[in-house]
Amino acid sequence: MSAIDDLLRPPAAAPAPASPMGALLGWEAELRRQPTLPELRYFVANEARGVVAYDQAFVLQRPLVGDGWRVEVASGLAAVDRNAPLVRGIETALADADGPCDLDAPADPALDDYPFRHWLWHPLVDREGAAFAGLLLARAHPFGMADAARIARIAETTQHAWLALTGGKPVRRLPRFTRRQKRIAFALAVGAVLFPVHLSALAPVEVVPDRPFVVTAPFQAMVASIDVAPNARVRRGQTLMRFDDVKLRNELSLATERLAVARAKLGEVSSAAFGDATEARGISIADAEYRLADAEWRYARDMLARARVVASQDGIALYTDRREWEGRAVDPGQPIMQVADPTRVRYRIDLPTREQLRLEPGSAVSVWLDSQPLWSQSARLEAASYQPRATTDGGLAFALEAAPTGGDAPRIGSRGTARVRGQWAPLGYAMLKRPIASLRQYLGV
Repeated sequence: MSAIDDLLRPPAAAPAPASPMGALLGWEAELRRQPTLPELRYFVANEARGVVAYDQAFVLQRPLVGDGWRVEVASGLAAVDRNAPLVRGIETALADADGPCDLDAPADPALDDYPFRHWLWHPLVDREGAAFAGLLLARAHPFGMADAARIARIAETTQHAWLALTGGKPVRRLPRFTRRQKRIAFALAVGAVLFPVHLSALAPVEVVPDRPFVVTAPFQAMVASIDVAPNARVRRGQTLMRFDDVKLRNELSLATERLAVARAKLGEVSSAAFGDATEARGISIADAEYRLADAEWRYARDMLARARVVASQDGIALYTDRREWEGRAVDPGQPIMQVADPTRVRYRIDLPTREQLRLEPGSAVSVWLDSQPLWSQSARLEAASYQPRATTDGGLAFALEAAPTGGDAPRIGSRGTARVRGQWAPLGYAMLKRPIASLRQYLGV
């Protein structure tokens, strides 16, 4: 066929416009292809113009709590501003709308500038007939009967697809209680608030020896040697440490010489007094000098004896490190070591001042040690200080002492967390005690 024949052939007829029924069927087919609920709502709001003419469409659904409607999608907008006056005005205008209706935009100041004054509203209902969402179409001229029929068909198809995507649960809503259920819930809440519980607090705890023998420096000197290793078993009378005794031995030697001189002088005066009565006057002076020299000798002897420290009881030696003390100068009364019975221990608890409770001797204490975090040990409160003391972290805490109430004695030096129980109080007070105290401290009242 030549090019001239192609030019002489009449042009093909233009495709006829799609019928309303064809447009509706095509729209429904495309609607069912939407994979998620947000895409479904966006498609309904923006792509229904081929079925029914409108200027703007909104998709609304029930809120999580309460009645009314919530605008989720608006045609021509990528996202809905919850604070926009138009959105709030539409939600207010449709607060009581349940069934399909054709209405005019209400006289609301938020809608005065909205150009589309004619609305067509159609709700979407679930299988029980309750409205869970709705479609709102707006345009500048009124809607007719044909428009209402088309929107009804659109709404029916949309609700079917919506329910299919959500498994029959179209919107998330909190259950609504009846008046009887509300009364029961209120009674249960009041009962829970007034339910009596023990006030309690958590605080750091350390296992310490009970009545240990504390080794302190008897005088100002230098530690010459420590004869036991840390945590070693010691027996009563065993040497624990020695202090430098060079000065003490010299002082004892001098005191011994002075005592010998005083004894000789007293003997000489006493012998002379038998031959000459005038010599008897010197006996009292010589005797006083002898007594003074004897006291000095005894003091020097006792101080030299204290240069060697022995254990006064059986136990284990508790101190940090031998190299830390040997060759170190110490002051009188400075603690160096403890000798404690490992089977007699106490729990020392540092209760922060912000967790202050009214505590009584005998209160129950639960202890979780870091070495045994899966189970607790029971204890009984024995003493609590009235004055707080400074802790190593710079805070203030009350010193509590508790005794174990059964089981094997934990290792001395173990640390963990203790829960101290106080007096009974309502559950509501126990829950609000700390927030109220923090608020008062913040406000200064």
